[in-house]
Amino acid sequence: MLYPFIPKFVEQRQVEDPCGALQTSSVFEIDGRPMAILTDTENNNTILSDIPSRLGDEISVLIKGETAPGIQVDLDLGARVEGYGVFTFQYGPVSSGISEAGGFKLITYGERIVKVIPQINFKKRGVERRVIDMKPDDALLLVERSAGNFSASYSTCFVTCVETCLGLEVPSRVRWIRAVALELERIYNHLGVFGRLAEAASQNIATAKANALRERILRINAKYFHHRFLFGLNRIGGVNNNLLAKEERRDLFESIRTLTNEFSNLVTYFLSSRIFLDRLQNTARLPKQDALKLGAVGPVARGSGIGLDDRLTFPIEPYNDIIIEIEIDDDEDAMARTMIRIQEIQSSTLILEQLLDRMPSGDISKTQPSTEASSALHNTDSAFSFCRIESPSGDLIQVVQLDQKGRIKMLHIRPPSLVNWLSFARSLEGNVFTDFQFAFESFGLSYADSDR
Repeated sequence: MLYPFIPKFVEQRQVEDPCGALQTSSVFEIDGRPMAILTDTENNNTILSDIPSRLGDEISVLIKGETAPGIQVDLDLGARVEGYGVFTFQYGPVSSGISEAGGFKLITYGERIVKVIPQINFKKRGVERRVIDMKPDDALLLVERSAGNFSASYSTCFVTCVETCLGLEVPSRVRWIRAVALELERIYNHLGVFGRLAEAASQNIATAKANALRERILRINAKYFHHRFLFGLNRIGGVNNNLLAKEERRDLFESIRTLTNEFSNLVTYFLSSRIFLDRLQNTARLPKQDALKLGAVGPVARGSGIGLDDRLTFPIEPYNDIIIEIEIDDDEDAMARTMIRIQEIQSSTLILEQLLDRMPSGDISKTQPSTEASSALHNTDSAFSFCRIESPSGDLIQVVQLDQKGRIKMLHIRPPSLVNWLSFARSLEGNVFTDFQFAFESFGLSYADSDR
């Protein structure tokens, strides 16, 4: 069965046994019919299938991620660990080292960590259930606030799904402005990760400099998009802010280029610091095969040699019309993941230069659906669409189904942090306790993201 609201570049075919380079990226139901979104990580292709008959290890975290609010979830993978002197050390859900409510069971016999069991769902708000029967415009207010640091990614993913279902032919200018916000979001989040890594290494001056750079990006967001964290960027069929004058776009890019040049100088300092390098090199290694098996995404996957990026896997406009360089590192450790983020700050700057220089003219909204799509929506009980956005932490998937009145019938969110928890746990096995903070920050994990 072919679904009418699915983009043409998505393969619609049955997959029975995902293995090798194929990952099961998300599972969901449409009117009781279980379905799966899969990723061909070698060819950067997206596949829509009925749920496969055989599923891998990555499926357990996808299912547990659907747990209702108020129920603590242990993401336990693998065999139980027992032996002389082995005990479980509870870390969190309230601690000085983690800024959000979330916990870990650290299984150890002393200094080395034998196994890690992440604990999630302390912050679960049940956004997917709360938006049912809402108008898409009202639902957007909740969706974009699911994870504040990834607001542009969440809202762009959601409105793209809704617009596809409604048949809104959104002006190109709208999509290009959204991409500008996505790249700004990527830069300030990567700067935040870098600052926290510097703090973990007790590099106080460098920490202050990294945080100051991040603050400048947030002020740039506020100047051009009227919110530091890009809330209110999107509306159904358009955006709320226009980048009108070419001079305005040039000033925006010059601000970013000046900032990233300063960041390059800071990176040079860090890479000459033996203390910083010693704490990241060979720490929290995640072999490529484990990353594939556990469904790692984003800088985590790319730091393990997997060239997976939604800007190629799900090439919506304008990413199908600009030059994108995907950064990959084969070293598989915390340093590799840090270098991916450093390089992506530079590559996002180059992407912004293209977006701001070549931005098409036109309107910033579209309210009338196409006749064909409107007819399909009213004559199809299972009309749905999905979108993938490369958020700062990786592959964000949302599935939206509308009823015949155009209200939300079903929303499914698969956050990037959710699928990276098991990779984080695997990478820490055999490391010492003092490696924990460096490993945690290098993964860029967010409880607000996974607990939406």
